[in-house]
Amino acid sequence: MVFMKRLLFSVAFSSFLLLFSLPSTAQIARVGRTATFDVATWNIEWFGAANSGPSNDALQVQNVKDILERSEIELWAVQEISNTTRFDELLTVLGSNWSGELATNSGSQRIGFVWDNRVVTKRSSGHILESFSDDFAGRPPLKAEFTINLPDTTMIVTLINVHMKAFGDAESYQRRVKASGRVKNHIDFSSLGSASVIFLGDFNDELLTSTYANQVSPYQNFLSDMAGYSTLSLNLEQNNRPSWIGSINGSNLDQIIITNELAASYIPNSINTMDGLKSLLGYTAQTSDHLPVYASFGSSIVLDTDRLDPDDSSIPEAFTVQDLYPNPARTGSVNLTFVTPNYGIVAVQLFDAMGRLVTSASYTTTAGTQTVPFLLDGASPGSYFIRIASGGASSTKPLVVVK
Repeated sequence: MVFMKRLLFSVAFSSFLLLFSLPSTAQIARVGRTATFDVATWNIEWFGAANSGPSNDALQVQNVKDILERSEIELWAVQEISNTTRFDELLTVLGSNWSGELATNSGSQRIGFVWDNRVVTKRSSGHILESFSDDFAGRPPLKAEFTINLPDTTMIVTLINVHMKAFGDAESYQRRVKASGRVKNHIDFSSLGSASVIFLGDFNDELLTSTYANQVSPYQNFLSDMAGYSTLSLNLEQNNRPSWIGSINGSNLDQIIITNELAASYIPNSINTMDGLKSLLGYTAQTSDHLPVYASFGSSIVLDTDRLDPDDSSIPEAFTVQDLYPNPARTGSVNLTFVTPNYGIVAVQLFDAMGRLVTSASYTTTAGTQTVPFLLDGASPGSYFIRIASGGASSTKPLVVVK
């Protein structure tokens, strides 16, 4: 009997060890979608600088390699690369399917790109706005143009990668405000004015309000220009999905903004953080205090065909609006939940009590239930009506805005 107890204990203990000795890579979720182009921004905390960030350089390289491979995201904008030798080592262990490059003018914390050669081909790259380097904390933006080869289409996109000035003081805030304005002007008043552009990186500030004294976000210029840009990562902040996890409450510092030329290719609601990485043992100590933020692009029609069963009764037969919240709302934004029977455009308009148009926005959506943020720009406290329309169907909801 004693022997049997010892045997059972031995088997149980061995199973326990086996369970917890499984490689952590088994827990890295595949977030890249089939037949789409997936892009991410990631501050890899002091990558390769053992005296400042994670202390085991070799382990950090291995962890980053595993995350890049297993997530199946094809193009990464990276920040805080502090050791070029370690970066070269990362590309070596990734193998011939991957390429990458770092900025040449970024001080001790470089920005750069890593991409999957099987889907992504670099066309050109280089710094922009170098004469305003101080506004960018000595790290002027790195711009690169890529060709994206998908099963059903080819896309050409331009990425502008930044690592903005850190800290929550007035001077750092003003530098972020200036830097944001310079990037927007560069896009609006150059050949990029009609291009598919993804502006992304570690913005070192939030979108709803600044981390400095609750001031207006340095990126309000992008938020306000809804005709020209979609600030995808606003959704994460509104839903309390922080990307910087270096404190208990975290913060939304890592952003993705796109020009309207890409709006039709954006897969609705695909913006997200790789939140599952937080459950990996020692992630913040061994890899980074930032989570990757990612989004997907491609043909929503093809994605719907891949994902939805045409006989699925959950696909709605008609466009309907399910919810508008919060209501009453404070000036800022509200969330709209609606269901659509197919891929299409949903137009949203805000009217005051006299029937005058205050603001509007449009969203490209796939079939099913969608929740989108709607900014209440120009809406002072009072009574309003929101009209939501798609495919000839529409719904009007009352809205009260309070202080």
